[in-house]
Amino acid sequence: METNNTQTVIALTDSFWQGNRSDNQRQYVSERLIQTRGLGEGYSAQFGSGDPFQLRNLHIAILTGGSVDISVNLLSRHYEKGDLMVITPDSIMAQESHSLDFDMRMIQMSPTFVSEVMRGQVPPMFLHRMEDFTLHLSEADRAAYDYLSEGLWALLHADTLSDEAIRGCCKSLLELLRSLLLSRESRKAVLPTRGMSIFNEFISMVNAHCTEHHGVVFYAKEIGISREHLSNLVTAASGRTASSWIDEALLSRAKILLGHTDLTSAEISDRLNFPAPAHFARFYKRLTGMTPGQYRREALGAAEP
Repeated sequence: METNNTQTVIALTDSFWQGNRSDNQRQYVSERLIQTRGLGEGYSAQFGSGDPFQLRNLHIAILTGGSVDISVNLLSRHYEKGDLMVITPDSIMAQESHSLDFDMRMIQMSPTFVSEVMRGQVPPMFLHRMEDFTLHLSEADRAAYDYLSEGLWALLHADTLSDEAIRGCCKSLLELLRSLLLSRESRKAVLPTRGMSIFNEFISMVNAHCTEHHGVVFYAKEIGISREHLSNLVTAASGRTASSWIDEALLSRAKILLGHTDLTSAEISDRLNFPAPAHFARFYKRLTGMTPGQYRREALGAAEP
C-alpha cells in the first residue's frame, strides 16, 4: 500500500513546475506562467521606464495600492486601488505616471498555456490581440479572485506539485474572469455614439496595421467613409488628428525595435515600411527631436546598472 501511495505522488508531481520554481518570495517565473506578488524589481524597472514595450502574454493584474496611468494600445487608462486589469497578448504599454504607493499583483499566462488550460476552448476575449479590459470588483468578486490567486501561489510553492491542480486553478481563474467580463458587458446601459464607435474601430485598425499603412486613406477606405469624414470624427472624439494617432502607433513600434532588438536603423526602417532609412530618420526626429541612433544610445545607457 505504501508503494502505491508513493507511485501516486510521483505521478502527480510535474518536474516542469519543480524545475522552474523560484526561491524568490515575490515572484514565480516560467515560460508558461508568471505570478508576481508585488511589482518585483525587474518588472518594476521596465514598467516604470516610460518607454513602450510589447506584452507577449495574457496579463491579469490587480492594484493593491495607489494609482497608475498607463497607455495601452495608444489609449490612456487610469487604474485605482482595487481595479483589475486584463490585457491581451501583443498589447503595447507605456507607463505615464503613478502614485508613490502604487503596487499591484500580477499573473501572466502564455497564449499556448491558456489554450492548453482551456483545452482549446478559449473565451474570445482572451484570443483577441491588443485589447484590454478594466473591472471594478465588488467585495464578493474581489474575495473570489483573491481566493483563486492565492490558491495558485500556494500550489506553485507546495512541497508536492500537481500539474492538474495548477492547470485547474488557472482554468478556474480564467472562467471567473470570463464571467466578470460578460457581466460587465451586460450592465453597460449606454451605447457609444457612431462617432465614438468609428474612433474605436479606427484605433483598433491602427494598432493592427500601422506598420504597413501610414496614411489615413487606407483606414477610411476600410471603414467605408471618406478620408475627410474619418478625420473629422477622430478629431471630434479624441481632440487629435487621425494622422497623429497613426504616427504615435508607428513611433511606439520604432522605440520597441530600437530599445529591444539589435536591428539596424535601416532594417527597422524596412520593417516599418518606410521608403528609405532617411525617411525613417526624418520621421523619428520630427516626433522626438532626436535621431534613432541617439534614442538607442540613451535607451541603452538607461538600461545599464
